[in-house]
Order: sequence, then C-alpha cells, then structure tokens
Amino acid sequence: MRTQRNIYKRKDGRWEGRYFKEYDSKGKIKYGSVYAKTYNEVKIKLNGIVPNILNISENKINIDFKSVCYEWLKNKKNTIKQSSYAKYRFEIEKYIIPKFRKCKLYEIDKNSLCDLITSNQQLSQKTLKHISVIFKSIVEYVKQKYDFNIQLKEYQFISTSDKKYNVLSLPEQEKLEKYLLKQTDLPKLGVYLCLYTGLRIGELCALKWSDIDLENEILTVNKTIQRIQNTDNNSNTKTEIIIEVPKSDTSIREIPLPKHIINLLKKYKPINTNSSYFLTGNINYIEPRTLQNKFKKYLENTGIENINFHALRHTFATRAIESGMDVKSVSEILGHSTVKMTLEKYVHISMDQKRKQINKLKPF
Repeated sequence: MRTQRNIYKRKDGRWEGRYFKEYDSKGKIKYGSVYAKTYNEVKIKLNGIVPNILNISENKINIDFKSVCYEWLKNKKNTIKQSSYAKYRFEIEKYIIPKFRKCKLYEIDKNSLCDLITSNQQLSQKTLKHISVIFKSIVEYVKQKYDFNIQLKEYQFISTSDKKYNVLSLPEQEKLEKYLLKQTDLPKLGVYLCLYTGLRIGELCALKWSDIDLENEILTVNKTIQRIQNTDNNSNTKTEIIIEVPKSDTSIREIPLPKHIINLLKKYKPINTNSSYFLTGNINYIEPRTLQNKFKKYLENTGIENINFHALRHTFATRAIESGMDVKSVSEILGHSTVKMTLEKYVHISMDQKRKQINKLKPF
C-alpha cells in the first residue's frame, strides 16, 4: 500500500483504515490502523492521525518528492559545472520524476531505487549507474533537511568488464592515415592528431593554436566544447554549446608531441594564430557533432566500418601500449586519474601483439 488512503470493509462489518506509521531498522514500512462503523468515520480518524505520526508536521509528510528533486537541483547548481547541472536536470526530469511524479516523501521506500532502475532497463548501465547516484543523493538530501530517513536497497548491476570497445586495426589505421594526409586540411589534421595524442573530441574542438608550443613540442589541454541541454526555460533552443574546463583536474594536462606531428603542424599552421581555433584557423570553432559527421565521411571514403570518434582515443592507447610505452605515461597523456582506468577501458591488445609476446617464452 503506497497511498495515503487505504480504507476497506472488514468481514466483521467494521471499516478499517491503514496509514504509514514508520520505517523499521531495515527500511521496511510499518503501518498502523484505525477502525469505525462507517467509511466516513474512518476517513475522519485518518485525517486526524496521519499528519501527526512520528511528530512529523502535515507540511513535511505531504511534500511531493518531485519538489524535493528540484530543491536538490537548485542547491547543486552553484557548486557544479554547467554541463553537469544540465545532465543532472535531464536525467531527473526524464527518468526520476516520471517514475515518482505523484509520490509524497513517505511513499519512497527501500525498494524505490530498484524499481527506478528496473523500469529503465533500456538505458546503458553507465547511465543507470549515474541515475542511481543522483537518486541516492536526493534521498540523502531528504535525510539531512527533513530528518526523514529512507534506507534504500542497493541495485546489483551486472558486471560490464567484458564490454568491447572499437579500435582501428593496423591496416585500418594505415588506410585512414594515408587518406588524411593525401589532401590534408585542418579538420583532417585534427583527426590525425587524435591518433597520436588520444584527445577527446570536445578537447580537439576547443583546442587553439596558442595551446600548442611548437618550440618545446608540447600541447596543452585546458578546455572542452560540448553541446548540452539548455536549462534556460525562456530560450527558443533545446540545446546550447558551452566551452568549459575539462571533466576532471587530471584532464587538464600537457602532452608531448611526436616529431612527425610537429613537422606537420609547422607546415599547416595559419599565419595569425593568437585566438584561432585549431580546426578552423580562425576565431570560429567546429562543434563536436559537426566534426563527428566529417569523421563519418572520412570513414566512408576509406571503406572503414563506421565507428564513433572516441575510437581514435582507444586506438591511440592500444598502439601506445603495443609499442612499449609504459602504462603510467599513457594514463597521464590520456588525462586519467588512475592507471587502472587506462588498463580496463582503453587498452585493447591485438592478437598479433599477443602472439608476438607469447613467442618470447622459450623452452628450457
């Protein structure tokens, strides 16, 4: 029973009304009951008792969970990046609020998180885990502000350690590189650069020529471009482009550039580069969605199966490890917080490399 009114007629002829009483130590709801000869008498009794249970005020117990979600969002807004706020708001409005739109605070119980996740199984596990984090944070906010403790049952996610990532094979990479260098322009040069630096697409789009020190052969990553949901209710557009610092502190980094990349950059560097974006050579940027479409055409022209731009990052990490680069260096170039993340997500050793390594084993 998850409604404030649960009144029914008993076999002995009396009417019984049940009401939420408290949560037990395991987070399970406990109910109380009132009895009367008629439905209306029970209803009157419930009206008198429900607002006073556990000394919780009538206003508190009747707070909509939806309104609490927006309270939580408002508190978060000034402490997180604009892109994070937009993501939180989207997931709350798209998945959490529709599930609990009519619920009061006391109707959120230990099974609510599991119910939320199982009702959105069409989403990726990464998204579901993020929604789970948001929901638990909102519940913690309820505890801190309203002194209302909800002990959630954790949802057991299936391990995704076997997830496969796209990586260009050596023949595919060779074919792509030859195409990019045959009739090179700045966008093609940007794609080529990603194969040797592991830049994210947003980092490449935000890159300026002033971020590249050709003399010291270093590229600095200090910003990213992305399209996010527009949180301005008065705006005529659903999305907007923002330029902000990268996703984490470790993503702000310096990357040493290979000699052959330096030679290419010197060749194609525009004359005036004070405020020029790398991909255009002027003050206008190319947004990630546009670059992704260009990349798709490059793949079509070379006969390579369509893959996401992020596969270039996976390819860089894999080739770097295969060439003998130590994992710590690869991790720092990618801007990861831990070496473990690099090994688990971005390194995909080819069968040829495995064969080469295993043949190093010699019999006695």
